[in-house]
Parts: sequence; structure tokens; C-alpha cells
Amino acid sequence: MPNWLDSLDLPAEYEEVAKNIPNGLLGSQYILAGYDWYESNYDTSAPKQRAKNGKVFEALILYALFRAGIYPAYYQATVKFIPHVVYDILLYHPTYPVILSCKTSLRERWKQADLEGLALKQVYRGASSYLLTLSSEGVRVQRLVEESEAVGLDSCIVIESAGDRFDQLLQSLSEKRFVEASKILPVVGRVMRGM
Repeated sequence: MPNWLDSLDLPAEYEEVAKNIPNGLLGSQYILAGYDWYESNYDTSAPKQRAKNGKVFEALILYALFRAGIYPAYYQATVKFIPHVVYDILLYHPTYPVILSCKTSLRERWKQADLEGLALKQVYRGASSYLLTLSSEGVRVQRLVEESEAVGLDSCIVIESAGDRFDQLLQSLSEKRFVEASKILPVVGRVMRGM
């Protein structure tokens, strides 16, 4: 297991998943093989386990990004001037940050990702927001994006097969240069202390 995963506070299940994914898989194949193994070996519908499903999915996405050469990535990130929002994964660039909202199932939770994307676009006009899911309900959400009913999302991507839209997204992201965010001082200028 890669040492960067140690700092993410992931459930122990992810280590088991990572050990059981066949070598050489990339992108959507990696995600699908890992999550299929996870679902086959854990009762993902049990209340105690449901809380871990999203964390395992997020870790698979992170590792797929790193395997594609896309980093640095911020995990469970907050952004200055956007209160009360924690982004699952954020790839930072000063003019075009990218957020990846990871949801194993959708129901109405796609609306949260839409609002989070809209909030980021208010601070960074060039920002992009992608909702990544394993749920076929994502097809309906993508139609809403295309019909401009989900204005904060650029796309809802259902990870379902090799060569799918997730792999296309990885290719597109690998062509961009992401950096670590610089520390921002709240006030910059010469201090005038009076007479």
C-alpha cells in the first residue's frame, strides 16, 4: 500500500481492497475491480459499513489519479472564502481548480455536489466540478447538466467500463499542471503605526 494513504485516515478495508486489485489496471478498470472486490467481501448495505463505502471509493479515485500522474491532490479540502464546504478531492491551480465529488450512490446528494461546484465557481471563475459515481442514476444527472439544470457541475460521470468518460477525464486532467496552493496572507501592505 502506498505510504501517502497512511495519512488519509482510511478504513482498514481499503488496504485489503488495494492488495486484491490485479496489477496493471488503470483508470476505470482499477476503480471497478477495487470496488467490486470490496462489495464482494463486505456487507456494504450494513449500517456500520455504509459509512466506509464512500471513503473506499474516494481512496480508489485518488489512487487512480496518482497512477495517471495527476497530483498533487487535496483530500477533504476546504477553500478560503467558501465556508462550511469540504470537497472530496480538489486539484489546485490558481486559475482553474478542479473538484471531484465522489458518490457511490446518488439519490438527491447530487444537489450537494452541484451547490459545492457553484460555490467554487464564485471564487474561481475557471473552476471545474465533476461528480463521479458508480450509480446508473448519474445518467439522469448528466442530462440535467446538459439541460443547464445543474449549473455548478460540469459533468456527472458514471464509472462503468474501461475507456469510459472517467478515463477521458483522467486523460484531460493529466494534460494540466496542478500545484500546491500557496499560503495566503489576509492583509498585505505597509503597516502605518501613527505618529
